[in-house]
Formats: sequence, C-alpha cells, structure tokens
Amino acid sequence: MEKRKAKRISMVLGMVSLMLVFFSSDGFPWGFATHAYINDHLGKRRDLCNASEIYGGMGPDVFNYLFDYPEYMTFLTEETHANFMKIWDSARWGLQKPLAYGFVSHSLADLTAHGEESYAIEGYAIVKGVELLDYVPTGFRGAVGDELLTQMLHIIVENAVDILIVRDDLLIGRKITSAAILRSHQLPHLLVKAYASDLATTFKISPLEASKFIVSAEKEFRKSIILYGQILMQDETTAIRLISEQTADAAVAYLGLYGINISGLFQDEEDLIQFIIALTDVAISNCAYDYQDEINTTIDYVDGWLEDKNVSY
Repeated sequence: MEKRKAKRISMVLGMVSLMLVFFSSDGFPWGFATHAYINDHLGKRRDLCNASEIYGGMGPDVFNYLFDYPEYMTFLTEETHANFMKIWDSARWGLQKPLAYGFVSHSLADLTAHGEESYAIEGYAIVKGVELLDYVPTGFRGAVGDELLTQMLHIIVENAVDILIVRDDLLIGRKITSAAILRSHQLPHLLVKAYASDLATTFKISPLEASKFIVSAEKEFRKSIILYGQILMQDETTAIRLISEQTADAAVAYLGLYGINISGLFQDEEDLIQFIIALTDVAISNCAYDYQDEINTTIDYVDGWLEDKNVSY
C-alpha cells in the first residue's frame, strides 16, 4: 500500500513539473492523440513507417516525465523542443528517418496550432481556455486568479481536443499503443546521439551516465504512451474520467506550490474530479465546431515546412 502511494505521489510531482515547464513557455503543446492524428496524415502511411512517424511525433515529450530529476527534465525538454533538428541530422538509415520525421513535426505542430492566423496572438488552447473561465465558480476563480487559472485551463482544452480526435478516428488509441509497442530501438539511439553529450557537459556527468539516463527515460515514456493509448481505447465517458483524475491530482499539487489550497472549495476529491469532467465536456462543445480547421491548417503548415527544409525520406 505504501509503495503504491509513493508511486502515485511521484507521478503527481512529475505531472506538476511538466506543467511548470510548459506554463512558463509561450507555446503550449497538443495532446498525444492530436500529435498522433497529425502524424497519421503526414509522410508515408505504410505499416512500420507510419507507426514510427506516430511514435516519433510524440518523442519530443520523452523527457517531460523525469519525476525525480527536474533539472534534467527542464534541460532535455527544452532541447528536444528547441533543437529538434538534431534528431533529423543524426538519422541515417532504416526506421531512423520516419522516427526523426515525426520528431521534427512535433514542435512545428505545437507552434503553428497555437500561434497562427485567427489565434496569432495567444493561441488556440489559450483562447479556448479563456472561454472556460465563465464556467468556473466565483470562489475558485478568486482563489486562483484568472492568469494562473487560464494557464491551467488550456490543459483541459487539449484533453478535450484529444477526445474529439478519438471521435474522428476511433482507432487512434490503438495506433498510439501499437506505435509504442512496435517502437524501433533506433529512437533511443538517436536521442543519445543528439542529446547525451550536452547533458553530460551541462551537468558534469560521464557520457555513459548521460546515455543510460536517456535510454531509461525513453523506456518509461514508452510505457506511459502505451497506457495513454489504452485509455483512449475505452468508451468516451471512461476515457474522460481517467484523464480528469490525472488532471485533478496535478492541479492540486501545482496550485499548492503557489500556496493555494483549494481543498476547502470542494467537498472532496471526487467533487473536484467531477468539476474537471464538467469543464472538459464544455471544452469539447466549445472546440467541436472549429478544432478540425485548426488541425488541418497545422497539417498543411507542417507538411509545407518539412518539404521546404527537405525533411523527407
């Protein structure tokens, strides 16, 4: 029991660290299902190549879950999202190319989906997050503050878009899980080649230690992707419930870092989870009429960028 409790605490802390990384940045990422959908409509759609693109497209987030190593997490997450071309430049043969192709597409999709055309100033997830403010109880809104609350609400928007993606492609959860299960061992090798040297130099560890750390992080990430794909394979009500439980845990811990205790605003944990489920349902309704245009525009932009930069195989 104590071991399970400790594991859950570790997961929550890791999610909080992840939120800190992205809340402090200007670009907010799409969810895994959205990235998988985008990559499913890019490049070559043949068996292992397509699966490799899908897994590679989620790859830049591989270091987002370094629960016990926040400094490594921040450094490596910034590296994978800002210096993603290192992976492409390291790719040479076999499935390295489709893996790297998907990897490069990730940050481009995050950038364009949250900062183009009609949402050029704030980005789709932020604009949609602001729309959710009107559905937040006055007491909760006052306790947290609109600025911090908006940053949190964009996570719910991304969860909602992932659910909408499942409606469009009922097999997306299976594709995510399959891509992770079939993942070529060449991806961790690419990650080591691209980022191990800088990790070792920055934190004054040996190249071998840096390489082992990267390989281990990718191994755990792969497990989490398999689990997320399985969540999306459930019926919609169950999927929303499971994702909302994770979001509730992260929200409590994250706000606690700011000295904000929201426990008095809800009867119990279940009350908070139901609140997040309700917000997710609203976000789904708010995004249903325009998210597909946003995704299609992103696919076109990323496809054009990759072609212009000769990123193809």
